[in-house]
Amino acid sequence: MELPSTISAIRGAICVQDDVPEQIETAAATLYREILALNALQENEVAFLLITQTSDLKSRNPATGLRKAGYCALTPLFCMQELEIEGMLEKVIRMMVVVHHPMEKTVPVFMHGAEMLRPEFAHPSL
Repeated sequence: MELPSTISAIRGAICVQDDVPEQIETAAATLYREILALNALQENEVAFLLITQTSDLKSRNPATGLRKAGYCALTPLFCMQELEIEGMLEKVIRMMVVVHHPMEKTVPVFMHGAEMLRPEFAHPSL
């Protein structure tokens, strides 16, 4: 079955323990790496990446972590603050990876505490 020519998007989220630059950098790189791996993607297939972080994470932009880890040298990144909703999960980085081609199935990645946002997408090995 041939899929229509379109784009696909893969969601993911990860929590950090503390608002520390190194933790934000590591978490961003870990989440992105897992999204690529679990979806069998190469970086050149990524059209762009949307990143949000909760307002309690102020010490580092996650895009910095991706670039320091050697990712996204040519990938457009757009970072923004997550909406503040009462009772929301704290210290969360979310990503939406948009790829150039259709995918029959995407594998969302919610890890390191963010599984509670979407328990149906939790991966036991993460």
